[in-house]
Amino acid sequence: MSAMNIKVPHLRCIVAAAEHRSFRRAAAALNITQPTLSKRIRELEDRLGMLLFERSSGGAQITANGEDFLIIARRVLADLDGMESYAKMTNAGNAGRLNIGFYTPLAGPLRDNVFGFIRQHSQLDLNIIEDDRLALIPLLDRGSIDIALVLGDSAYKDYSHMSLWSERVLVAFHKTHALVERESIYWTDLRNERFIMSLRDPGPELRDILIGKLALPGDQPFIKHVKAHHSAIISAVDGERGVTLICESSSTPSWPGVIFREVRDGNGPTRLGFVAYWRRNNDNPILKQFLSWLQAHPAVPTVHINGPN
Repeated sequence: MSAMNIKVPHLRCIVAAAEHRSFRRAAAALNITQPTLSKRIRELEDRLGMLLFERSSGGAQITANGEDFLIIARRVLADLDGMESYAKMTNAGNAGRLNIGFYTPLAGPLRDNVFGFIRQHSQLDLNIIEDDRLALIPLLDRGSIDIALVLGDSAYKDYSHMSLWSERVLVAFHKTHALVERESIYWTDLRNERFIMSLRDPGPELRDILIGKLALPGDQPFIKHVKAHHSAIISAVDGERGVTLICESSSTPSWPGVIFREVRDGNGPTRLGFVAYWRRNNDNPILKQFLSWLQAHPAVPTVHINGPN
């Protein structure tokens, strides 16, 4: 038996010869000479130690052993073609793996952007990780996530970042609260309220807004801090334990006893923006496609990029 390794051209020759039942027609289909095709099939037969074709003046007839090997050859070629196609799609940014980290509810523009991108990239392997901001940034450093989508001002200057959409800040009342009759609430209307605020993200950003709007020398708003998720905070409001602040995308109608109202000042609604962060040396092609999607998507009216993308 020859020491020759089986190569892809040998496999393509046997498949073509079996399909065309003629070495001449198979060679023409592969755009090679008939002697080259005959040589490759003979090399393959020598390597396998079995006859794959019966040759005659009328053409080439595949043998029983050849039929068995043909099944394997087609499967191998299909796998190789699939791998090549996937690699091309990945290099073009149309396939591959993307790891997205966030800490807000997957709702509103965030949900629309993520799932809209998935619909346009059916070969994408998407991994979404929900965690606190303090956990997301180390994951970004280690390469465990490609991009972090967070609320607040651009605070991490060591990363490339992109300003995304903004959301209105809403106040959540129990439905019996006196202020629910108003369509809009001003910050000064909330001065005597009892706030329940989460220590989990994005609670700290909302708390900072609240203090910035209502704190006076010697007069701080009453805030009860709890280490609980968004749903537990809203449940407390539903139980008439106080009021809370949320982002617009979190105002789902899941709590019939809770009413959401926009909070305004003299300049209009108070808004909190999203920012995307990614490592400057991340060369994942699908990340570049996702950044282009975020930049072009209608949910992102204005975008500013700082650093290379």
